[in-house]
Amino acid sequence: MDYRALAEQLMDLHALLHQSPAGRALDALDRGSFLALGYLAAHHNVARPKELGQGLAVSSARVAALLNHLGEQGLIRRSADPADSRQTLVSLTEAGEQLFRQRRSAAVDAIAQMLERLGPEDAAAYLRIRKKLIGQLFER
Repeated sequence: MDYRALAEQLMDLHALLHQSPAGRALDALDRGSFLALGYLAAHHNVARPKELGQGLAVSSARVAALLNHLGEQGLIRRSADPADSRQTLVSLTEAGEQLFRQRRSAAVDAIAQMLERLGPEDAAAYLRIRKKLIGQLFER
């Protein structure tokens, strides 16, 4: 089997996917701001900047820029860590929580429509294969 040719086809399909509504919804989930909001939401709406950087696999400079951007938009707040005053805690504001829920819901709706067009068997197979591929990325 020519896996390189298959990879070329997959890249072409991936490019087409990004032109669809579902693909654009997935792209929105991959943007740094949304990923940061999602990380905070998944961690009880609070984290230290260092944890955020590790969780998103980005540099401390990128975390600082993200937090400045999110802070300017009123989506996060920074406060001193009561357990260690040398540390800063970042938490979602109500507006941040609401924006995250709205964007995630819109993305889930778009992806659900895409999966529905596949039908139950193909949708389940697609998810199974994606899980397998992602699982292999984390194996060592």
